[in-house]
Amino acid sequence: MRRNGILISRKYHEYFLSTLAMSGSTVIANIIDRIMVGNLLGANEMSAISLTSPMVFVINVVYGLFIYGGNTLAATFKGRRDSDSANKSFTIAILGGIAVCLLMAFGGLALLEPLAKLLSANNEELYRPVTEYLLPTLFMGPLAILVNGTAAFVRSDGLKGLALAIPIASNVINLLMDYVFMGIFGFEVGSAGWATNIGLAAAVVFVIPYFRSKKRTVSFRMKGLLDFRLTLDIFKTGLASALLNASLLLKNYIMNTIVVSLYGSIGAVIMAVCLSGNSMANILYMGTSQTMLPIGGALFGEKDYKGIRYLLKVASGNTLSLCIVISVLFCIFPDQFAAMFNVNVEAISELYEPAFRIFSISIPFIGMQNIFRSYLQSCGYKNAATVMMILDGTLFFIPVIYLLSVTFPPAMWISFTVAPLLSMLTVYIFIYRWLRKQGSTDKLLLPGQPGNSPALEFTLGNNLDDVSESSATVLNFCHENGIDEKVTNYIWLSVQELCSNIAKYAYNRKSGSADLFLTITDTELIMRLRDNGIMFNPTEFKDDGGKDITGIKLLRKLKIDIDYNRVVGFNNTIVTVPKHALCDPSTVTDPASPAPG
Repeated sequence: MRRNGILISRKYHEYFLSTLAMSGSTVIANIIDRIMVGNLLGANEMSAISLTSPMVFVINVVYGLFIYGGNTLAATFKGRRDSDSANKSFTIAILGGIAVCLLMAFGGLALLEPLAKLLSANNEELYRPVTEYLLPTLFMGPLAILVNGTAAFVRSDGLKGLALAIPIASNVINLLMDYVFMGIFGFEVGSAGWATNIGLAAAVVFVIPYFRSKKRTVSFRMKGLLDFRLTLDIFKTGLASALLNASLLLKNYIMNTIVVSLYGSIGAVIMAVCLSGNSMANILYMGTSQTMLPIGGALFGEKDYKGIRYLLKVASGNTLSLCIVISVLFCIFPDQFAAMFNVNVEAISELYEPAFRIFSISIPFIGMQNIFRSYLQSCGYKNAATVMMILDGTLFFIPVIYLLSVTFPPAMWISFTVAPLLSMLTVYIFIYRWLRKQGSTDKLLLPGQPGNSPALEFTLGNNLDDVSESSATVLNFCHENGIDEKVTNYIWLSVQELCSNIAKYAYNRKSGSADLFLTITDTELIMRLRDNGIMFNPTEFKDDGGKDITGIKLLRKLKIDIDYNRVVGFNNTIVTVPKHALCDPSTVTDPASPAPG
């Protein structure tokens, strides 16, 4: 029997849509605002939203630090069966993020006028709409942390329906309020920002059921807010995600400033359309990459390195294929895309079309950079992921775009392709060379099985035939490695009973699978069983009559340690048997029957 990775693939695809909706919620709201404003108010007002985007990226920096950092670390802690630290991570992520965003909002309110001048590049024609849209944007942060941040933990708990409903409800209400404010009442561009905030506030209705749910695996621990060491670890974990947005902030601001200085308000319109295209692509590659974080964090916490390889394969395949499709569509239909925002393409086609097509080439490279960043974060290379985003936004992007803007401006859009490519290659080469010095030559930058411990892993279906074959496979593995007969009986019985009951109950008679891992250390045998079924603790499960299942009851009498936890929607059962377990042999030779042979 062999492991096939289907469990990891199914979990990734199960989380993908809810992650896509969650990570793209703010971006979708921003795109909706641009489309509505462009069609109802005009191109200059639409470009004001693009010019204000650096403030959205500032909010996303805080979101990345607290939510992506806290959620990934919470999943890692749950993989290590440390529930208290997971709860503290949840508390810091939500409450700490809200507090910081509130401070930023009131600080931005005090500096509203100079901020608006900075973002509009002192262009008088653009200053008024930028100011109007900037005001509500300042107060988007606390709501985004509460609503979208909670949705991240909802998704990690496997409540994918609720995780999907939260951002969908927010954006539907945002779209409705956009039409009411601008289409019916004729309000100015600022009303589009308030519509976004109203949509987020309304989605709180969907967040409340999660806080009251008994199925959630994290809860508030107010003492966690004073755990500064844990807060620092959360920041380190989320720093690469935060720096991604800091990089986008820097890129967009520099690009906006250069384009407006070169081409005036026409340049701002071109930039707005290009950034809208980037935002649409961003929804896809952020969704595919952010789906990796909690799953990868949990797998790394369990030291399931082969599982991380499966995860990387499915995530990179999805990302690259989606990004190539959208890049090709953008190159073929640049005018049709601009028409969505009511832009008069004929007036700017000489500048716009080559710029948009060159920019579109960058989408697959940015997508793979996001996958590589999430991969590094999941595998514990927090500093490397951080360095990559710093290199991307500063060392590579700024010099390239500056040199092209003063020598050959039409080509400056290629900077968005060059910077992520060079940053990925630099970080990969550095880590690979460092690992070679440590004695590892793994091209995916992962360690192998810890030490020289014999190990077995395979996938089984939820049927009794596979359970029988699994028991025989484990039995042979123990015999081949000279394990004591009584200890072998313990493991054999554990596999037989736990797998049988997962097959009967965890999937409600639907098709499913489980991964089984067996590791032999110097002192003990460790058997881990992972399935993707409904929340099911096999050590406490009772039959329809409320009675203990006979086989499980028997396992509880043995001198072994059985532990259960639920991580990112996976049921994880861990059985630990000492190599020289002392017990009454009659316990094992119960009518459940000893292991054959």
